[in-house]
Amino acid sequence: MDKSKEILEETQEQVLPISDEELIGKFFAEQTFDVADHGFTNRVMHRLPDRSVRLNKIWTAVCAIAVVAVFILTKGWIPLMGSLQGLLADTVTSVSQLTLASAFATVVTLSALACYGLANNVKRYI
Repeated sequence: MDKSKEILEETQEQVLPISDEELIGKFFAEQTFDVADHGFTNRVMHRLPDRSVRLNKIWTAVCAIAVVAVFILTKGWIPLMGSLQGLLADTVTSVSQLTLASAFATVVTLSALACYGLANNVKRYI
């Protein structure tokens, strides 16, 4: 017992003073051990909801409610219906003026874009 007391006094003189927090941290670091729980702790931790995910869902719901309220209060369906009617009228006018050459150019362009998109998706997985 006296030998350990002497060693303790010598080490205390050689090192800088250690705070209580550091002593406690050192003690617990030395005293840790793993309990065989066959992955139970990991399963529980993965099932716990993440706080940020919960807050994100709440914030999304609040924003969605605010958008619907503003849409209703400002009678947003009136300009929306006007825009949709204009779009429909422009589409009908454009289709009536459609020629075979412009239809062919449109099909070729959309096909090229689709092939380009597919090629990029394939590159990601290779």
